[in-house]
Amino acid sequence: MNELSGDAKRRIEEAIVDILSFSSGRPSPRTLNEYSSRDWERGLAWMDDMGLALYFLKAIEETEDVVPDFVIQSLQRKRRANEERTAYMQRQFECIGRRFENAGIRYAAVKGLTLVPDYCPDASQRHQSDFDYLTDHEGLYTSSRLLEEMGYVLDQETDRERVFVYPCQQKPERGDTQYGASAPHSVEMHLTIGHFNLAWKEPPFLENVAVRRFQGSTFHSLCDVDSFVLQAVHAFHHLLEGWIKLSWLFEIGHFIDSRELNSDLWHNISRRISGDPLLREAVAVVVVLASQFFRVQVPVAVEVWIREIRPAVLIWIENYARICAFGRARIDEFEWFPASKLVLFLHRQYVPDSREWRRIATTLLLGLKGLKRVSHSLTTKRLAEGKPRIRIGVRQFRRTMFHLGSGIRYLWEMPRWWQLTRACPPNESYFKRGCSPAA
Repeated sequence: MNELSGDAKRRIEEAIVDILSFSSGRPSPRTLNEYSSRDWERGLAWMDDMGLALYFLKAIEETEDVVPDFVIQSLQRKRRANEERTAYMQRQFECIGRRFENAGIRYAAVKGLTLVPDYCPDASQRHQSDFDYLTDHEGLYTSSRLLEEMGYVLDQETDRERVFVYPCQQKPERGDTQYGASAPHSVEMHLTIGHFNLAWKEPPFLENVAVRRFQGSTFHSLCDVDSFVLQAVHAFHHLLEGWIKLSWLFEIGHFIDSRELNSDLWHNISRRISGDPLLREAVAVVVVLASQFFRVQVPVAVEVWIREIRPAVLIWIENYARICAFGRARIDEFEWFPASKLVLFLHRQYVPDSREWRRIATTLLLGLKGLKRVSHSLTTKRLAEGKPRIRIGVRQFRRTMFHLGSGIRYLWEMPRWWQLTRACPPNESYFKRGCSPAA
């Protein structure tokens, strides 16, 4: 088979996404025949990063002959391993939930196993690397003590969250090993979902916690309305950071596709976010991306949100969404000028304060968010795990080059962005018209 050209190689990622489309007009899997083994090796790694590998296997099971045998065998190994991992994660989830219940902690389990079956029909099709919980300040303190009693160790701490891991676990590797039951996992306790001080107020999710059951486990989670809003807000915040898992959009697409005709649900979601135009716009942006990438039919009630999206935001979606989604976003994969920083054009639309924006832009352009972790690695933690200093130094060099290259691309793209948006009203006028949460 002839190798595809450099520009055409990237199309395999888009072809994989097309196969996962919810539209009846999606292309036949036979279109995958044109790709070489080298392309598929890249595609496998990309699917691991995007969380789409097992969803893709399910989509092509009846036409497995359209892809090379080594691809099918790799995906099947991952599925078998992930079935064992899912069973293990379910046991851990049940154990943690039982301890939280007995301690009287106010919490809501989010994402992960709580997405089955509304967002993911089968838990074993979804790779899960952590448990996420929303709680209050008192619950954060009590849950931290309980998790440490279970053997978890505090790994990261901010004013919004605490992340716990097992001390014996190593950093997860890409590929088959990440699907195994023994692959590392963490427990993340959140006070809020967002990572930036954006111009909206996060909904009080803990006010509407419901008791749910999953394969014998009982736990506290969010109602359908709040669960959808949280999934969208979570995906949007990661988008603003420069990277989003396409599996999150696929799962949101699955929810929309299965609930498209439930007008009461969409009416209730509309009411939940109606008091905050910027929050509604953020949710609408995520719905638009799910619709564009996976061709899911948008409910009539949601079309109203989409029509209210500001012109500059629509311009970003049209010109940059696919570039960012299919561009390389890993610091260990070299690319001269990565596209991840182009999301700053979108991010700016949600930060009205110029001083706050300069702080956020500096943090993202220079990669300061992960700088503290890297510094820690260069001292004792990674060295104690037996990692040679040279490997740590190489990783830091790659990280520096990634942020330098992506920053240069952002600055280079500025004139074009200004040209595209020169007719758009400035953000300041939007906020002054009373569209901020404080209005």
